[in-house]
Amino acid sequence: MSDYLTGEEALKALYAQDENDEPDYDPVHIIFHLKARMKERGLTQQQLADMSGVRQATISQLCRGNIERLHIPTLEKIAAAMNITDITQLLSFLPESEIMSGGNPYDIVFENNEKDA
Repeated sequence: MSDYLTGEEALKALYAQDENDEPDYDPVHIIFHLKARMKERGLTQQQLADMSGVRQATISQLCRGNIERLHIPTLEKIAAAMNITDITQLLSFLPESEIMSGGNPYDIVFENNEKDA
């Protein structure tokens, strides 16, 4: 006897799953750090576009983390133009649970307005 459901039994089991069920895995998101690296180097999107040969609109999308498809040659051009040899300076992978836990995946820096006494 098989351990797998087949036919009508399989369909019933599929449709019986609760939509609110938690997934059995923790989805991973790609977090882009390009905006922070550009700020560190004092580069504008247009300057980086000119240096790398990557369209300014693509750089804008990467800075906002708004990209559906990621082309490795694009990242290679940007990394070469910025003299970056460690890919984690441009992007990292973060489990969704860490994003939802209130971590700081976008390298947001909160400036302290208080002056030292």
